[in-house]
Amino acid sequence: MELTAHDGRPFRICQLTDIHLGSYPFGESDLKTLSSLRKLFTQKKFHLIMITGDIIWGNNNSTAKESLSVFYDFLNSLKTPVAITYGNHDVEGPLKRSDMRSMEKKLEFFADRHNNFLNNNRESYTLEINDRDTGELQNVVYVWDSGSYTHWPKLDEYAAIEPEQIQWFLNLPYARSIENHDVGFMHIPIPEYRMAVKNITSGQFGEDICAPKINSGLFYALLRRKNVKAIFAGHDHDNNFSSSLDGIELNYGNTTGYNCYGSIPRGCVEINLYEDRIEKFVITFESMEEITRV
Repeated sequence: MELTAHDGRPFRICQLTDIHLGSYPFGESDLKTLSSLRKLFTQKKFHLIMITGDIIWGNNNSTAKESLSVFYDFLNSLKTPVAITYGNHDVEGPLKRSDMRSMEKKLEFFADRHNNFLNNNRESYTLEINDRDTGELQNVVYVWDSGSYTHWPKLDEYAAIEPEQIQWFLNLPYARSIENHDVGFMHIPIPEYRMAVKNITSGQFGEDICAPKINSGLFYALLRRKNVKAIFAGHDHDNNFSSSLDGIELNYGNTTGYNCYGSIPRGCVEINLYEDRIEKFVITFESMEEITRV
């Protein structure tokens, strides 16, 4: 589906992350997650649902394909464009990333992807938000699959963004500049999140930053290009903070699913994109109210 904004109104993105669905038929925690999402999407309307990984418990889900199919049927009922990237837990069971991507065919309202790049079975792509009236490109959304674990098992750490994924970003054919307000999404936070905790502007910092130890240089590439003003990750269930480092906002989503660890109230993050600014709101299922504004 084409993504459009118009009349200076914000393009509204709902970031869901760490849903962690278990086996189907769903247990109490997963049913609570789906019920909460139904309530959310009844009350709030978005232009894009961006899912940043760990949709399922890969190693604790004996019916992974069925769980995904039921969840995708739910997403289809919303008739809202959907985009997805994957996390480390999605593929800890029998499904590989290629299997997960194959399941995406079940989504009837999949957002139009551009500049798809596949490396090490990890897909990067862009989403383009155009002005509905003029057809001009307003915002670019960059999506990086941050992988699962390092190539070297003895290091026992999370994967880094691959150098090829960074070069892909630098080679994209967009004429973007410091005047633009573009955003990026991934599952595992990049190492700079550890430095950004000194500049938290809002939200909860409830656990250590579980970023890769190896820094492959994505943040440096973002600084060079200057157009990406904010990135959003998931992965760390007790973090939903926003911070700033060298002019780029480093944000967490808000853990969505009840079937996983974490004391943070479950919910989502709403991101409003304008031509000249970005706004973030944390929405909890408990209140269905915007409790944090950046």
